[in-house]
Amino acid sequence: MEKRKGRILMVDDEQDLLDLSAILLRREGVEVSTCVGGKAALTLLNNEEFDLVLLDLRMPGMDGLGFLEIFKKQQRREEVVILTAYADVESAVKAVKLGAYGYLSKPFDTGEVLTHLNRILELQALRSENEALRQKQRGELGNLVGQSESMRQLYQLVRDVAPTPVTVLIRGESGTGKELVANAIHSTSDRASKPFVRCNCAALSPGVMESELFGHVKGAFTGAVRDRAGRFAEADGGSLFLDEIGDLETNMQIRLLRVIQEGEFEPVGSTQTQKVDVRLITATHQDLEARIGEGTFREDLYYRINALTIEIPPLRERMNDLPLLCAFFVNRYNGVLDKHIEGFTSEALQCLEEYNWPGNVRELENVIMRAMTVAKGDEIERKHLPASLAGGMEPVYGDGDAYYDIPQQLFHEAREQFERIFLRRALERANGNVSRTAAAIKLTRRNLQRKIKQYEIDVRG
Repeated sequence: MEKRKGRILMVDDEQDLLDLSAILLRREGVEVSTCVGGKAALTLLNNEEFDLVLLDLRMPGMDGLGFLEIFKKQQRREEVVILTAYADVESAVKAVKLGAYGYLSKPFDTGEVLTHLNRILELQALRSENEALRQKQRGELGNLVGQSESMRQLYQLVRDVAPTPVTVLIRGESGTGKELVANAIHSTSDRASKPFVRCNCAALSPGVMESELFGHVKGAFTGAVRDRAGRFAEADGGSLFLDEIGDLETNMQIRLLRVIQEGEFEPVGSTQTQKVDVRLITATHQDLEARIGEGTFREDLYYRINALTIEIPPLRERMNDLPLLCAFFVNRYNGVLDKHIEGFTSEALQCLEEYNWPGNVRELENVIMRAMTVAKGDEIERKHLPASLAGGMEPVYGDGDAYYDIPQQLFHEAREQFERIFLRRALERANGNVSRTAAAIKLTRRNLQRKIKQYEIDVRG
């Protein structure tokens, strides 16, 4: 396959400058996205991954330094290069001290940007190889946490299947960590130094999904202004994780079956066949056997993706792991939130142990992050937990998204909280399918996607 040329996100407050710069870089074969302003860029980065962020230093509202401070706390993989006028060199040096990869003077030279991008791609490849080596040496399974018997069995199954080429179907409730298991399979396999690419089948419409998986050529459809590699091409040599495979439309199931069987496909709008070597890992929280009976999921595809099944237990069935998970998340968010939390009071821990956790590990993570945000000392107390866990008022919804301290909320805060909870529940009823959710709640798909981004709702299993 052709060497990957990288993805760039350009952030500036001048749309005309962004458009012109993007055209120049796309001529060099680089994939470029643009954002007006730092806040919009942070929102986009919650949903997409890039290799390089070209960031203007001087912007109204959130400037480059403000963006960089938030960005670095998120511990993301992208590198940031500051774009600055000559008079702002001192501020650019400050940005480098805050963690920026480097800076360029405006107007920048396209060749200098490409030089930075190529060095960053080489650095990321080296990091991936080093991380793969460290994981093999330590025998780690990524961020999977737990020592219960069910988790020990899961770890062993991951180790057994990782060296093989077989397709794996991961099953479990929403929030149990299906993507973490998929990542662990990849990281402990011979493909660990190669790409691990993710795609959520429930988050995209059928038309977009075809281009997303297989790519497209310039002119294939309105808006296809350049060739774009799909997820299969990006994952060549590595692993492709298809989350919520049960939401894949029938015609896409047929195309996927061919890739699994023959290892080849044609991008949208092209007649040229591409060969790929990809390890396929899929996941679902749906009953695929029932979908087969309904005629909405192909039986031949089911047997192709289900060479081996890994079942992830819900959190309520492995509560012995709760203290380990709590310690893991406290350690993670101490750095992100600049806190020094050492643990939980006995009352707070008892509340966590007595809760049923319908949202599983993802819900636990959200509860701990919120508690750490409001805690002032070095321990999380009962009063820092949601009312539904702390024995206070009953929540409107039973998953930790309760109305916390309602009398103290401003109206717009309460409305936003209700919208987030309402949309999460609607998406769960539709098994994460955005189109079905939009139709059910009488909202346009575009508006629903905008609110999903606004409230940072995770539609993955």
